Amino acid sequence: MATVKCDKCGHSVEVEVSTKRYGLPLFFVLLGTVILAYGNIASSPSVIITILGGQSAIVGLIWLVITRFRSNSN
Repeated sequence: MATVKCDKCGHSVEVEVSTKRYGLPLFFVLLGTVILAYGNIASSPSVIITILGGQSAIVGLIWLVITRFRSNSN
């Protein structure tokens, strides 16, 4: 955690870095989007590629939503 110091009062506060928390779900969303784009561009798209791309994007989005709700509840 990073420590931030207030200029007015001099108190130090620890701030959590959110990039670590959202990095992996965003990777899954991006990966799913790339796979779906490849399946759309390919001359003969495979059903397996479409299913894997959709599943990866859905898992990433659900993970992002759950992570966001958990961070708001704390």
